[in-house]
Amino acid sequence: MNNQPAMLSTPNYQPLLPDEQRLSTVVKGECALLMETSPMTALGMGLMLEQKCGITGGVLHASKLSEIHALLQLHHPRVLVMELCGEGESVLDGLRLISRCNESWPLTPVVVCTELNDPRGIQLLVSSGVSGLVLKQEPIIALVQCIQSVLTGGRAYSPKVQQMIAKTDIVQKHLTARELDVLDHLFTGKNVTRTASMMHLDIRTVSTYKRNAMFKLGFHSDSELFSHGGWMAKSNNSLA
Repeated sequence: MNNQPAMLSTPNYQPLLPDEQRLSTVVKGECALLMETSPMTALGMGLMLEQKCGITGGVLHASKLSEIHALLQLHHPRVLVMELCGEGESVLDGLRLISRCNESWPLTPVVVCTELNDPRGIQLLVSSGVSGLVLKQEPIIALVQCIQSVLTGGRAYSPKVQQMIAKTDIVQKHLTARELDVLDHLFTGKNVTRTASMMHLDIRTVSTYKRNAMFKLGFHSDSELFSHGGWMAKSNNSLA
């Protein structure tokens, strides 16, 4: 019996290039921007964008939300495909970025491919105006079809996302930038008084932002907000 390990064939792809070489191959206005924390996942998604979704201008990779702004300004990608947060970042940070993208780069569609599976979170993403939404546990074809539809000017949600939306009786409005800021302070352990001081706002104003955010999210008390809304403060390694 042959005890030698089987020799596996090597996939036909190019290795990741250093930043300088990689950026030199990117075509402004024809590329895609991918925000993904795992290098291996990013490599696979990059190949998918080029081979299945018609991206011919290269794929830029960011590993954190904080890197996206500069890349959008420099390269004007055809599409931004993103997870909701990177290391040390929260879902609230991702929601703020989506709001900023909709305002500053309305011609660049945003597709979220995420591990988050909270029904309220999914509804909130839909109301935030993302062009596409896919859960990471779905087959890769769901992401391919979503991006293909978005690149032709459509809006697309994966089968599981559609099922979650249909089962959720909460109809949400998007959270404003101020409401997101207030929630961010609250979920990092600050009370309303401290939040008002840090935001240089009146306590009553902060209380109004908090109340409006809770209403939009379908929470009726502080205990509900903090026991069922903890996904908003979660970092990338604990989204599921």
